[in-house]
Amino acid sequence: MGIGKRQLVLASLVVALGAAVYLNWVFQGEGPLIATDTLTSGAELGAAQLVNGKGSSSTPETSSSTSSKAVETAAKVDEYFTEAKLSRQKARDASVEMLQKVLQDASTNDTVKKESLEKAAEIAQNIVQESNIESLIKAKGFSDCVVFLQNSECSVVVRSDGLLPNEAIAIKDIIGGQSGVAYDKIKIVEAK
Repeated sequence: MGIGKRQLVLASLVVALGAAVYLNWVFQGEGPLIATDTLTSGAELGAAQLVNGKGSSSTPETSSSTSSKAVETAAKVDEYFTEAKLSRQKARDASVEMLQKVLQDASTNDTVKKESLEKAAEIAQNIVQESNIESLIKAKGFSDCVVFLQNSECSVVVRSDGLLPNEAIAIKDIIGGQSGVAYDKIKIVEAK
């Protein structure tokens, strides 16, 4: 009977994780997200590329429509960060609530309770590390970011108009230093 409850608890945790991933996907927004992988891209660090050699002359009409699009895009990015942090918190709250129920259930065996305590400690540690990483990334000059730590991997979404290779490396250094996640397990996504 103990094995059946254990499987039920693990299945519930998998469902909660699936819900968190789904909510993150839903609240991702419609703005373009560009993945940046500086260490495995094969691009040479410091290499420059001329994107637009012509000076831009804009009429007042195009300048006005461009600025309203920029404001609209900025609002969508703001909304993304707010919703991503909210969905991350909701998923964690649901996981913690489920773990508390397992711990309070008198019929739960000691092995399952121990696993639940370990999982709760891992969630608490991830919360602290994510908060520290987000604060340090913002201290590097990024206006907003959201960090997701799970299973020895890290995904971070940063607000940037063009992430430079040295900025990506600095972000990976922060994540590695704060969480111990290997560089090849860090994904940086740029929200424009």
